[in-house]
Amino acid sequence: MKENRVLTIQDFSSVGQCSSVAAVAIISAMGIETIALPIALLSAQTSSFSNYTYVDLSDNLLPSEKRIKNSGLTFDFIYTGYLGKSKIIGDVLKIQKDYPDAFFVVDPAMAEHGKLYDGITDDFVSEITKLCILSDFALPNVSEACMITGVEYKSVLSQKDITDIANKLYRLGVKNFAITGIKTESGMRLALCENGEINYFKINEISGQFFGSGDVFSSAFVGGLARGLNNEAAIKLAMEFTQKAIEITALDKEHYYGLKFEKALPYLVEKINGLC
Repeated sequence: MKENRVLTIQDFSSVGQCSSVAAVAIISAMGIETIALPIALLSAQTSSFSNYTYVDLSDNLLPSEKRIKNSGLTFDFIYTGYLGKSKIIGDVLKIQKDYPDAFFVVDPAMAEHGKLYDGITDDFVSEITKLCILSDFALPNVSEACMITGVEYKSVLSQKDITDIANKLYRLGVKNFAITGIKTESGMRLALCENGEINYFKINEISGQFFGSGDVFSSAFVGGLARGLNNEAAIKLAMEFTQKAIEITALDKEHYYGLKFEKALPYLVEKINGLC
């Protein structure tokens, strides 16, 4: 049986249990070879640390990929996280064209709580929208979904609001996606849209700010797909794993950055091996 291989393109934050660190650790733990091409090296994730170093590695992206390709390696999945600059999106598209049969997963990774991350420009929003349209599956949070569709962000949404946003994403050309982090009056929700059909999933909410939960969720989702799960099964697995990691992290009041997903990896491994 053929074993899948994943290429992930995003930043590498030394401290923070997020981005490439989470992607490589989680997808590898699920039994999938994972190769990372970092677009930048940070000493720490930016949400919890104001004093961090940043080294731009974007000029190394295409030369590194070219040498990997020339070695004869191919990829079955390409998964992008935080990219930060419009130029990098163009380079990602060039890489994606080198592996036209690879399943392409895009996490827009540009906004939260209705605001763009520091350094993200309006032209980036339009470019990442193009990337989402070209993807096989996109993973915007509710802030990103609103920005992509031009809908005014609201902290609490009705089901009609969610349906309207999902339908606008679909009409834009994003055919398969999940909108995460949706807050409603009756609790947190996730909306899964597959070719225009929308399904909603309830999320057990734990109070607190858990940085990197989107990265953990997206990585587990990609790992599930690479192990052969369909979109819905992979979404459910990613939800359960992220929930478990949040529960563990919430017990440690002094852990103010990232999710302690490492403690939840045995659960994930047991779960995926039972499913596949």
